[in-house]
Amino acid sequence: MTAEADYRLPRNVTPRHYAVTLTPDLAAATFTGSAVVDVEVNEQTSNVVLNAVELDVVSAALTADGHRIAATPHLDEERERLVLSPATPLAEGEWQLHLEFSGVLNDQLRGFYRSRYEDDAGVEHVLATTQFEATDARRAFPCWDEPDLKATFDIALLVPEGIAAISCGPVISDEPIGGGLRRVQFATTMSLSTYLLAFVVGDLEATDPVDVDGTPLRIVHVPGKGHLTDFALEFGAFALRFFTDYYGIPYPGDKLDLLAIPDFASGAMENLGAVTFRESLLLIDPAAANQAELQRVADVIAHELAHMWFGDLVTMRWWNGLWLKEAFATFMEMTCVDAFKPEWRRWSSFAAERDRSMDTDALASTRPIEFEVASPSDADAMYDVITYEKGAAVLRMLQQYLGEEPFRRGINRYLRTHAHGNTETHDLWDALEAESGEPVRDIMDSWIFQGGHPQIEVTPALDGYMLRQKRFRFIGESGERWRVPVLYQREAGLERAVLDEELVVPGDTPPLVNRGGSGYYRTRYTGDVLDRVATDIGVLPAEDRFVIVADTWANTLAGDTPAAEFLELVGAMPGERDVGVWGAMLGGIAELNRVVTSDERPALEAFVRGLVGPTAQGLSWSPTADESDLERKLRGELLTALGALGSDPATISAARQLFPAVLDGSAELDGEVASAAVSIVASHGDGADHARFVKAYATSTNPQDKLRYLRAMAAIPDSAAAIETLEMVLDGRIRSQNSMLVAARLLANRVAGPDVWAAVKQHWIALIGLMPPFSARNVIATLHLRSEPDLAADIREWLPAHPLPGGDTLVAQQLERLDVRVRLREREGHMSVPTLG
Repeated sequence: MTAEADYRLPRNVTPRHYAVTLTPDLAAATFTGSAVVDVEVNEQTSNVVLNAVELDVVSAALTADGHRIAATPHLDEERERLVLSPATPLAEGEWQLHLEFSGVLNDQLRGFYRSRYEDDAGVEHVLATTQFEATDARRAFPCWDEPDLKATFDIALLVPEGIAAISCGPVISDEPIGGGLRRVQFATTMSLSTYLLAFVVGDLEATDPVDVDGTPLRIVHVPGKGHLTDFALEFGAFALRFFTDYYGIPYPGDKLDLLAIPDFASGAMENLGAVTFRESLLLIDPAAANQAELQRVADVIAHELAHMWFGDLVTMRWWNGLWLKEAFATFMEMTCVDAFKPEWRRWSSFAAERDRSMDTDALASTRPIEFEVASPSDADAMYDVITYEKGAAVLRMLQQYLGEEPFRRGINRYLRTHAHGNTETHDLWDALEAESGEPVRDIMDSWIFQGGHPQIEVTPALDGYMLRQKRFRFIGESGERWRVPVLYQREAGLERAVLDEELVVPGDTPPLVNRGGSGYYRTRYTGDVLDRVATDIGVLPAEDRFVIVADTWANTLAGDTPAAEFLELVGAMPGERDVGVWGAMLGGIAELNRVVTSDERPALEAFVRGLVGPTAQGLSWSPTADESDLERKLRGELLTALGALGSDPATISAARQLFPAVLDGSAELDGEVASAAVSIVASHGDGADHARFVKAYATSTNPQDKLRYLRAMAAIPDSAAAIETLEMVLDGRIRSQNSMLVAARLLANRVAGPDVWAAVKQHWIALIGLMPPFSARNVIATLHLRSEPDLAADIREWLPAHPLPGGDTLVAQQLERLDVRVRLREREGHMSVPTLG
């Protein structure tokens, strides 16, 4: 790894305040700019070093006390640095740096870039917008582009008459300057890291502001989509009030705009006062959406607003601490959404997300939550399930162990102590220790600074049951240990302990370990202990049922529990009514469906029909007025499983009958039913169905519908259709922001995936080149599902020879996950599927 010093800027000159003026030319896809930066020269120096890349610096000079010193600029593109050499050395003290520069509005969805959309008449419009995290502010203006080098900002945008200009602060002046341009000046920001700035210019509309206790909140969107903003306004106002109350600190900005951007590489970005989103994660029609789509919009809004305090007001010192903001914002999105819609049971559904992170964390190639970061690509590689989902899960485990109120007081202490500053991980632990009286740092360091997680084995002991930990790995063994905050249920009630090596729980009845499901560890009940626990599974809360099913499946992947035992466990739960538990049950069956032979697949499909059929048919295809959102979601999930995984003829036929009404909108269908119909038709579709999905994708204006049709196109079990979809990615008919999603889903296609892999290899350079650099590595996110022996061998040989930017860790993880599935196929491909009934 390159030394950190090769990327960290020297501290001989540091910024205090920027005045940045930018003039974007949307037609030419260029911009010009100037910056006046108040800097502190901390020691006499002969050079000033800051960050810049893909900029042409026209002039540079420094002034102080009426003196002006010209400086020669030199751009080091490889290290992304601008080195300024003044004509004479700079004395220690306060100076102003004056810069003029120009750049290109790129098409890479990073820095200062172009986004396009077509209006109802088919006329193309261009926006200029930004995405600076982690290290791309330097593509818009020369700056000290490191999180601990905070400064205040005055932003001015010179833009044509009649178009919108938005930045982090409110507009304080908007005046014509001639030549058809006007100068829009924004209020000075609080002290910010450069990655938290934003400016957006183009043909956009905004809702009327909603006053949220003195903060104006608006949704900004392209013309014609105002009817999709009501939910975001409602939930945005709720979240802003919720976080103000939870943190006990007023919102740190002056206004709050939530902006829907047509082309956006990530999900959203927490720029202070100007939060940018993918359209599908902000604009939504609640009447047409399913519960998962609505929840996803709420999740993302909550996540970004949580950052206004935890990330913007208090910022990690360097990118090794990325988890500090991202894991906490993930934790807080659950907390906020759970308060908004308790009936969604958001913490219960988080169990599936926690489980997916544990799937990666059970690899030898996993990484610690926090690790050394030197280069920008090192920082980019941290945006994964370990940072977000594992980080949030260990925080939830800690919160449940400490208690919700001591945890909340600790967060408040942390934010108040470090407001407008930068922190390290231990600062958070210190605040939580002070409020809880518990040895938080001693407990949590093992979870943050080493990869993996434990498994707690429960075995009979002389006077009760022994709890013993070891690292849970799918392949191999290792000896790491954790200080595990354990919640367990015994006859006397709920108890807690910190497990280091082993612990004896007295009693005749096995303790229910990980009670409530908040622990970030697996549990394995050995011998007949699982049978005794499973006997009572039907009366346990849903969170505990999920843990038992998920942990049993994880042990199946590891080869410790035969697949037949997993199926026997879920086969004893046909009356299950919790959608999350069904997700764990069906997820394991779906993986088995990928590895069983074609001779065994009919038996597995019959098992699915026997398991799912009675509940799904009892729900029917028609919701009733008194159903909850999760009951509707359960209908959609089970109908999809019955038709797609169970190949039930009657369900497939019913989906086919509904399909035309879904595509043309001729009937007001429940969102869950419409989604199920699309998924079922796609899973059994052909070239003609593919053509229908392509047309629907091209003509739909609803962001969620467009994503449904993209997923459906990638799911059709037909190689010709799959290759045509890949060609749509390559020729730009599918936006670059969605290219990774579609390519990954095509590679996961059970039937067409091998042909897609051959085509992906052929077009590798072109395919990776059109994807946003930030997310290109995720094109391989589903390759572990290609467990066919010959194909797996080809992947193992080919992938390491074709490196992905920032993808070394992900490649190693995917190859190891592939080995796990190959071994599953070898063990269970000819499994004997149990019969139900």
